[in-house]
Amino acid sequence: MITMSKVTIATAPCSWGVWYADGTPSGTPWNVFLDQAAAAGYQALELGPDGYLPTEESVLRAELNQRGLKVCSGTCCYQFDRYDSFEAFRAPVEALCKRLNAFGAKYLVAMDESDVGAYSEKKAGFAPAVWDAFLQKIGRMAQFTRDEYGIEVVYHPHIKSMIETEAEIERLMDETGVRLCFDTGHHAYVNGSGQRGDTSALEFMKKHADKIAYLHFKNVDFDVFQRVQAEGLDSDTAFDLDVMCDLRDGIINFEALRDTIAQIGFEGIGVIEQDVPRATTSQAFAAAKRNLEYLREIHLID
Repeated sequence: MITMSKVTIATAPCSWGVWYADGTPSGTPWNVFLDQAAAAGYQALELGPDGYLPTEESVLRAELNQRGLKVCSGTCCYQFDRYDSFEAFRAPVEALCKRLNAFGAKYLVAMDESDVGAYSEKKAGFAPAVWDAFLQKIGRMAQFTRDEYGIEVVYHPHIKSMIETEAEIERLMDETGVRLCFDTGHHAYVNGSGQRGDTSALEFMKKHADKIAYLHFKNVDFDVFQRVQAEGLDSDTAFDLDVMCDLRDGIINFEALRDTIAQIGFEGIGVIEQDVPRATTSQAFAAAKRNLEYLREIHLID
């Protein structure tokens, strides 16, 4: 793995436009993702949507070994609102944890796909029992993966999901004890000013340094976000317009982020995760190389 100081850098299938197990929306074949991730200079990766990469241990191990790649975490992304309890989705979580154990990975990145509406507007009508049930499921999952497999669930606050605003994130942390996979771009999109130099992600990291276990490096395009706000566009449209841009070019100052990482004493994984749902493989490959080179240029990594 590539390291400098306290950050271990990695990549993920979503940087090739892969959000689902079938490779959509970009359609990037899994073997192309692995080839290009290695060629770009990465040595570690998230498994991404469960089932996108081969799930059979021997096959996946052979594919990773021939490219010099390691696994840093898995990803579980569920419509948690569809389940009555953790027991209803324990089986796929357990299968994923067994795979992570086989590859020595210690983290499981959890994301929510509950139906909250195109603009998260449905949450305003949710009864307290809905929130309580959601948090109980997350807490129970985290307890299970920790106790049974030694794997830490790191929760990823996400645009258009149950947990996205700072108040929601703080409630999750307070009531479940779960630490975060903190995504700089998602946080700035939901909680920031939308202006160049936005510090919302940095300030949150300073305030909750002890709860930041894992990082996703992402940035927000100023011009696209201004259009999103002016036209009242939903987040799916915003992503199609590439609202998440190269790390160098967005509203978050990554040199300031580098200094914040040092200030809070963060030590762990940082995944370069640029959402490019409509990118060709060549465009995604070029962006993955640019972002890695940029973090080296500003000495966030070696």
